[in-house]
Amino acid sequence: MKTFKAFWFFSFIVLHVFFVKVDGVKSLVPALYVFGDSSVDAGNNNNLITHAKANIPPYGIDFNNNATGRFTNGKTFADFIAIKLGLPLQPPYLGISKSKRYQVITGINYASGACGILNDSRDGDCLSLDKQIEYFTSTVVNDLPKHKHLKNKYELKDHLSKSIYLISIGSNDYFLNYLKPEIRTYKYMNSEEFADYLIEQLSSKIKAIYNLGARKFVVGTVNQIGCSPNLYCNETINQMVKPCSDKLLMKVKEMEKKFSGSMFVSANGFNFFNKIKNDPKKYGFTNISKSCIQEGIPCANRKEYYFWDFGHITEAAVEIYANECFSGSKICFPNVKKLALVHL
Repeated sequence: MKTFKAFWFFSFIVLHVFFVKVDGVKSLVPALYVFGDSSVDAGNNNNLITHAKANIPPYGIDFNNNATGRFTNGKTFADFIAIKLGLPLQPPYLGISKSKRYQVITGINYASGACGILNDSRDGDCLSLDKQIEYFTSTVVNDLPKHKHLKNKYELKDHLSKSIYLISIGSNDYFLNYLKPEIRTYKYMNSEEFADYLIEQLSSKIKAIYNLGARKFVVGTVNQIGCSPNLYCNETINQMVKPCSDKLLMKVKEMEKKFSGSMFVSANGFNFFNKIKNDPKKYGFTNISKSCIQEGIPCANRKEYYFWDFGHITEAAVEIYANECFSGSKICFPNVKKLALVHL
C-alpha cells in the first residue's frame, strides 16, 4: 500500500514510456476516463430525454462555435486535462456507435448533466454514477479487449493501471436533492452526516472502478454552490456543502491506503472559488457574481466573467482551475502531472 510519502518518492521517477501522439505531442498516459455531472459532460445528455442539455447556442460559442453538449462556452475541465496529458478529447460514450466503441483507446467520457453520486439525485433522464460505471465495465470487458493494441489480459491490465480516471460530481446531490424542500429522503441528516454518507457512497463507487483495474484517480466533489448567480453568495448554503469538500481529502487518503497500488489527487473546487473571490482582477475577472448569459445572449467579454450560466463556469475560469490542478500544489493535491508520471 502506498502513502503520500511514497508518492513523493515515486513522483521523481519519471517514466520514459510514452503513449499515443496527438499533434506531435507524446501523451503522458494511455487514456483518460471521465465520470461525473455537467461540469465534465461532453455530450452524453444529447442522447437522453431531458431538458438538461447544452447542444444549442450560445453553448459552445468558443468551441469552434459548436454546441457539442458541453455546459460552458468552450472546453470543460476534463478537456483541458486531456490536452495537458497529450490526449485527444474524450468522446461521449453515448455518442459512439456500439460497433465502433472498441476502436477508442485513449479514453471515453461517461459524464451526464443533472445527475449525482446518489441514484435519486437527478433531474429527468440522466446517467447515474452507477450507470456510468456500468458502461465503463462494458468498455473494459467487451470493447478494449478487441483493440489491436491490447492483445492479451496483461496489456489490458497495463493500459488500465496507467490511465487516469477523473471523477467530478456531487453538486447535484445538494442542488437536486438535499437542499430541495420537497425531497425528504435525507432531511433527517444534518450537513455533517449527509456529507459522510455522500462521501462513503462515492468511495464505494470508486472501489468498483478500482476493481476493474483503475489505479490513478482525480476526484472532485461539490463547489461553492451558494455563490451561484442569483444566490448572492448565500453562506448558509455554502456552510451546508463545505463538509463534503472538507471530508474528501481525508477520504482519498483513506482510499489510497485501502486500495493497494492506487494513487489519488483531491480536487478542491470549493477552495478554488475562494482563490478567485479574494483577488478576481489578478485572474482577469471583472464579474464573479453574474451569469455571462443574459436573456439567452452571451456577454462579449467572456474572459472577464467567472460564471457562464446559472451555475456553470466559463472556459476562462475552467482553464485557470485546470492549470492549477495539473501542475499546482494548493487546489489539487498532489497534482495531475505527478499522478501521470508516477510509477506504481
